[in-house]
Amino acid sequence: MKFLFLALSLAFLLKPLGLQVVKKIFNNANLKPALGASLIATILFSATAAILSMIGVVLFDVNRTVGVLINELPIEQYLLNFSLSFGGIAVYLYLNEVFPKNDLQKYSLALSNLLIGLSIAFLFFAYPKWFTMVTFAMLVLALLLIEYVGKIRLMYWAYRAFVVMLIPLLVIYGILFNNGTIKIATNQLSGMYLFKTPIEQCFMFLAMFLVSVYMFEFFKAGAAKR
Repeated sequence: MKFLFLALSLAFLLKPLGLQVVKKIFNNANLKPALGASLIATILFSATAAILSMIGVVLFDVNRTVGVLINELPIEQYLLNFSLSFGGIAVYLYLNEVFPKNDLQKYSLALSNLLIGLSIAFLFFAYPKWFTMVTFAMLVLALLLIEYVGKIRLMYWAYRAFVVMLIPLLVIYGILFNNGTIKIATNQLSGMYLFKTPIEQCFMFLAMFLVSVYMFEFFKAGAAKR
């Protein structure tokens, strides 16, 4: 059990390797942007998790980790954030390769606006539940910056990949929450769960995934201009 968290954190890195063998999704033009985008998302959302851990909102059973902490956060959480970010980009690239049509992009803004409205509602009604507040504040910020400030249009592809990524996310966090490796103070949650995983965890991952994908496309576009 001591290495289960570590194994789960590294396991999803097998997905990019498998997709690379099947479809060769990574090449010289997009591997570095994918790694850079994943690192940025990992740093940003790991820092958020570290702060929540320091104030006692998120708790880790150190007896179920390898015992290496960075800013009160087990190293496994950093690795998990990276593997989910990098693996998510791999799934995004694979789906874009296999299903390249982007016909439903015209509906993505409506979905983003719906999510912004839902997030604002959570922020209003869940005050002062810190995990809920932080989750939806980050999601609102990510959506506003991507949809109304950013110039790259990718949200249909991103939402499609996110739905696929939900399955491994729920499996991994379902195990970690059920065996007590990770605990979130119940008074800091909305009280809604999806397969015993706090609903906030899914939306927190959505925010992290959107940051990963947008930064990937941003870096890739910048490299193409050189």
